[in-house]
Amino acid sequence: MPLKLKLTSQALLEKQFQGSTPGYNPLQVDEFIDRIIKDYRLVEANVLMLKKDVNDLNKQISDLSEANRKLEMDNIKYKSRLSNIKEGDNVTSENVELLKRINALEKFIYEKGYDPTKIK
Repeated sequence: MPLKLKLTSQALLEKQFQGSTPGYNPLQVDEFIDRIIKDYRLVEANVLMLKKDVNDLNKQISDLSEANRKLEMDNIKYKSRLSNIKEGDNVTSENVELLKRINALEKFIYEKGYDPTKIK
C-alpha cells in the first residue's frame, strides 16, 4: 500500500493560524510544529530513498530475468546438440574432452564472425 502524504514539510512550515487572545502559546505551537516538520522531512526523504530502491530492484529483476531467459535458450540449444549422444555405459573421459574441444572450437569460430551451424 503506497504512502500518500496529504501535506508537505513546506506546507507545514508556511501554515498560518489566526490568533485569539485565550489561545495557545504561539512559541510552544511553533516549536512543536518545527519538530513535526523535521519528522515530516525525514519521512519524505525515506519515501524518496525507498522509491529509488524499488526502481533499482525492479531493474535488477529485469536484468536477471533477461539473463535467465538467455541461459534457458542456451540450455535448450545444448540439449538438442547433445541429444544424439548415446546414453550408455561407454561414456569416457575421452568423450567429455572431445566435447569440450568441440565447444572451444565453435566459440572460436563464433568470435571470428562465422556461424558453425551453417558451415558445410
